[in-house]
Amino acid sequence: MAEPKVSIIILNWNGLKDTIECLESLKKITYPNYEVIVVDNDSTHNEAGEIQERYPEVRLIKNSANEGFCRGNNIGAKVALKNNPDYLLFLNNDTIVKTNFLEELIKFTETNPRVGVAGPLVFYYDEPNKVYSCGGKLNLWLCSTYTYRFIPKMPLKNLDSVSTALLIRADLIKKIGLWDEDFFTYWEDTDYGLRTKKAGFYVACVGSSIIYHKVARATKYLSPRYIYFMVRNNLLIAKKHAKFYQWPSILINFFLRRWLGYFLKLLLLKNYSAIPAIFWGTWDFVINNYGRGRY
Repeated sequence: MAEPKVSIIILNWNGLKDTIECLESLKKITYPNYEVIVVDNDSTHNEAGEIQERYPEVRLIKNSANEGFCRGNNIGAKVALKNNPDYLLFLNNDTIVKTNFLEELIKFTETNPRVGVAGPLVFYYDEPNKVYSCGGKLNLWLCSTYTYRFIPKMPLKNLDSVSTALLIRADLIKKIGLWDEDFFTYWEDTDYGLRTKKAGFYVACVGSSIIYHKVARATKYLSPRYIYFMVRNNLLIAKKHAKFYQWPSILINFFLRRWLGYFLKLLLLKNYSAIPAIFWGTWDFVINNYGRGRY
């Protein structure tokens, strides 16, 4: 039998060097039945044109604006689904993959039909022996995610989220839909994992599948954009998935960890320009200003 068809979707936004390095690593993978779709989110300096010239085999979609992670990936996914793939793989452009990473993911999901989303074991690019993530669990009483950072002896199948690279069954997408564009970026992987579990599927990390992640290239850690989306979308996750009786503890944790925690950290680092983003992220949640928001 032919191997299941996989459409790999990579989002590029002013990250040409990283995207090229990612595409070069994909050219060496052992899995045979895949296509690559690069969605360019209106990068400057004709990055889309350079990617197309270097990689004519890649299907390139150029957006006329920065559509964010969710809508940008959805645009690529809708094109991919027209060719009836068995799986979609959403892969961050700031990653490098091991040659057998996709082969291991497919091998696992094909023998575990209740797994709807599978991700690889992710190491830091700059510290290749240090685990960045093998998935996470969400504590809905605090609306806080705990990220596991160890090498699992066997696949972890009871996760709430995996990040950086998500292999998703096309049948699951047809059942629960694509990324929620209200998030724009950040927390969308947790939302998708929770929706997957509500549909009766598992979210898993496959330790034999390995990639390396450069971490927070598109939106720099503690930048105003990062703070804004982390604050607003943390509340959006709670709105979508928490019970009413969990909100008191969620709000206490939110104001201690997000408001006070970010404020003190930014103050200590003298990153004063990012402090207003704490307020605006909260305010835009209150007024239902989702999606792109104001950053």
